[in-house]
Amino acid sequence: MARGITDIVSDTAKKTWMMRAFSLTRVPLLFMCSPKVTRMDDERCEVIIPFRKIVKNHLNSMYFGALAIGADTCVGFLAFDKIQKSKKNISLVFKDFQVNFVKRAEADTLFVCEAGAAIDELIREVITTGERHHKTIPAKAFAKGELVAEFALTLSLKLK
Repeated sequence: MARGITDIVSDTAKKTWMMRAFSLTRVPLLFMCSPKVTRMDDERCEVIIPFRKIVKNHLNSMYFGALAIGADTCVGFLAFDKIQKSKKNISLVFKDFQVNFVKRAEADTLFVCEAGAAIDELIREVITTGERHHKTIPAKAFAKGELVAEFALTLSLKLK
């Protein structure tokens, strides 16, 4: 049986291109960081931002703005994917953002969100009540296998 291009391309590659298309048209700064989805399932989203000149600061480590983009992306993209699967018209914004920098990120940096169940619960609350709800979602960043930052992003969802 003949296979189409969508059968040949991995699911993570499809997710990466979907994210890049969105970012090119809606959030160009995200596009400039060249994030890549390395894993995406019901519970977890992993995104890597390559350590390139555009994301470096004057100390040759990843600029904190690029670290914030990585955290935003791994949490937001997991929530976005789940919202799409719910087939409901739900708006997604972040209410606040907290970070604890552990050490300098001096290499490609992996951002991980393992809060799929918490996001599912938040989406159910929003659909059930029809009102805006918030939940703080954790994420972590790793460079060279070592923890470099811990994040807490408050995800705010509402039916449109």
